Amino acid sequence: MKIAIVGRSRWLLNTATTLAKAGHQIVSVVTAKAEPFYHCEPSDFERMASEIDADFLGIVKLSNRDVRERIRSSGAELAVSINWPTIVNEEVIRLFPRGIMNAHCGDLPRYRGNACPNWAILNGEDSLGLCAHMMEPDEVDAGAIVLKDHFKLEPSTYIGDIYAWLDGRIPTLLMEAVNGLEQSTLVPTLQPVDPSLALRCYPRLPEDGRIDWRQSEKIVCRLVRASSRPFEGAFSYFGNMKKVTIWRASPYVHEQPFCAVPGQVLLRVEGDPVIACGQGALRLEDIEVDSLASAETKKMIGASLRQRLY
Repeated sequence: MKIAIVGRSRWLLNTATTLAKAGHQIVSVVTAKAEPFYHCEPSDFERMASEIDADFLGIVKLSNRDVRERIRSSGAELAVSINWPTIVNEEVIRLFPRGIMNAHCGDLPRYRGNACPNWAILNGEDSLGLCAHMMEPDEVDAGAIVLKDHFKLEPSTYIGDIYAWLDGRIPTLLMEAVNGLEQSTLVPTLQPVDPSLALRCYPRLPEDGRIDWRQSEKIVCRLVRASSRPFEGAFSYFGNMKKVTIWRASPYVHEQPFCAVPGQVLLRVEGDPVIACGQGALRLEDIEVDSLASAETKKMIGASLRQRLY
């Protein structure tokens, strides 16, 4: 099948390579400005397009008439997209006889929109859905589902664990979905139209990772797990407002009832500071201040029971 690649991220780049190796012809590559955590630049797409002899359009707007005409002239039957920055309209979708297939990291029809893996951890979900679905014009993640897979979420699952799974699964899921469409072994299933079944997720910013120690240790731990690498990390402040980034933490069972101010250092366990929450306590396992090693930071934070995190 002749395919156009439309979007950003290492996931899409690897998907294009996977599709090409499976015998599909990548005829057009369209990208946009990258985000830092995509681990992929427009130049990577340009290099890939050159290697497989595909037309590279670069960073463009799909609303541009010349861009649309160039895509149409490529002869692409289907577009495969990940992380395109804007909602596409009917005119763009009609450029491709088979439409645009999108990979979405959310369990459609729920978890539409942005940062769905992060929100799934924050909401305490049991699993994360990954969908290959067809785009609908002027809609967010509303098109028919071609193929779906799930990743089980444990209380110990970090956002980095999800991304490691997505790194390998997105290219293979999309390849299976494209093959299924081409061979008519998969039939897209329409999503229900009941709006109460959808959960619209909105973007998160680095400052959303600031910890409110008045919350329970369960909620704080979810924030740490949802904000960790490859993102900027959950954070707090101490002393003269030094920022401490918390990469890993786990609930700690205090051996007896206790009274403490939320954010207060309670004790150290094998060098790890234990911090009081509004309910329960949290053991800080991997933390960083001013690029100091984790062990040095733990010693600094846990030096006194009068120490507070804010």
